[in-house]
Amino acid sequence: MPATHSCVTCAVRGPQCFCTLPALDLLDLQAIGSSHHFEAHSTILREGFTANHVYIVCKGRIKVSAASEDGRLLLVRIAGPGDVLGLASVLRASNYKVTAEALEACELKSIPRDNFLKFMRSSPDVGENTAVAVAREYEAALLSARRLALSTSAAGKLASTLLDWARIDHTHNNEALEFGMPLTHEELGCMAGLSRETVTRLLTRFRAEGLVRQQGDRMTLLKPEQLQSLYC
Repeated sequence: MPATHSCVTCAVRGPQCFCTLPALDLLDLQAIGSSHHFEAHSTILREGFTANHVYIVCKGRIKVSAASEDGRLLLVRIAGPGDVLGLASVLRASNYKVTAEALEACELKSIPRDNFLKFMRSSPDVGENTAVAVAREYEAALLSARRLALSTSAAGKLASTLLDWARIDHTHNNEALEFGMPLTHEELGCMAGLSRETVTRLLTRFRAEGLVRQQGDRMTLLKPEQLQSLYC
């Protein structure tokens, strides 16, 4: 669904956003591609399909996952405003390696591959931000691999997942971390490499130990350092 979004007046730009660019580059970014609105649970790009567009997230959060041949899912990361989807695959002219699904109503800017490559080459600032965005994709994949391969316990895997999520979108309350948690226990399991039943059991334990509090779709990590000690 088409949407109206101005790159020049956008208020979400920050140090970690791809679109933190000089004014002239923002005018060029505004001129290429098109803005779209996606309802919750809409698929934005699909694993295995030709990578012919990049998508810049303007609003909302997006679940990025990879699937095995037998249908098991790994939740790789949660993308938010300023993130770019499909960038590495577009640069390599390959197929998308992940599927991206909207967790909530989202707005994204879709840019065809050829247009993006011309834009990337047009300015040193755009080229630098592209490199940083690819590095963030790599770091997200590395975090997922490290969590699955190096965490020695189920509690450590879930604690790592919750802390990674908290770093995406949180507000400080003394030493606690409060953030939105729209994921189901099954989706959290996909991110941590655990079953839904194990996630439910561990969250019950974390609440009983005073490590976690959840009210509706808001979660608070009451003792982040103690959670971190579970996997360090």
